[in-house]
Amino acid sequence: MSEIIRIDLGGVNCYLAKCENGFILFDTGGHLVMDKEFTNRCERLQNELEAAGCTKDRLQLIVLTHGDNDHACNAAIIRAYFHTKIAMHGGDRKLVEEPSLNEWMESFHYHSIIYRLVFGLMSKTVEKLTRKTLDEFKQFSPDILLEDGFDLSEYGLDAKVIHVPGHTKGSIAVLTHGGDLIAGDTFANMNKPSPALNANDFTQLAASIDKLKNFAIETVYPGHGKPFRFGEV
Repeated sequence: MSEIIRIDLGGVNCYLAKCENGFILFDTGGHLVMDKEFTNRCERLQNELEAAGCTKDRLQLIVLTHGDNDHACNAAIIRAYFHTKIAMHGGDRKLVEEPSLNEWMESFHYHSIIYRLVFGLMSKTVEKLTRKTLDEFKQFSPDILLEDGFDLSEYGLDAKVIHVPGHTKGSIAVLTHGGDLIAGDTFANMNKPSPALNANDFTQLAASIDKLKNFAIETVYPGHGKPFRFGEV
């Protein structure tokens, strides 16, 4: 049996799966455009990993749910420190190997009219902060490219990868045998459980959520906000 530990880095989550032979880290945190203080959260993440007992010889794998900066920013640093590997879907490789301002801002599309208005008013500020973040980002290439159905059992976790494009092209979710879904930004729980508030393609996002309805999901672990029961969304 595995244990899913939520690591709240202040507005964005990472998750640590405690397995038989060590740990798997899902996402690595990063800057948020709404931050009052410009920080990549890496020191905070390392402290949380140490507190959970995840030492250098115990981190089996880093899995990125997608390539956005706030989830992938510290991946290269954590890989080097723990001497482990990074796994992610090939659809988001360019976001981490050769990121550009336009590609990073592709997912800043909102369904809600209110959010679109707010983003429109803040677009210059968001662009400025995204440029600053881009300058600080440590580019990397993933060691393992994940595909739909990829089995994580060889790393000690009875779980499979589900490709859920929409928020980004290479977004994935990971479903454990016990019904825990590590969902990245396919879902959020800011004020209440909901599909992603922003996405690269909302039509794809809706199709991915329909796809997830075919699985036995109990608890959703979102990229932002507290975990919730799948039936709540």
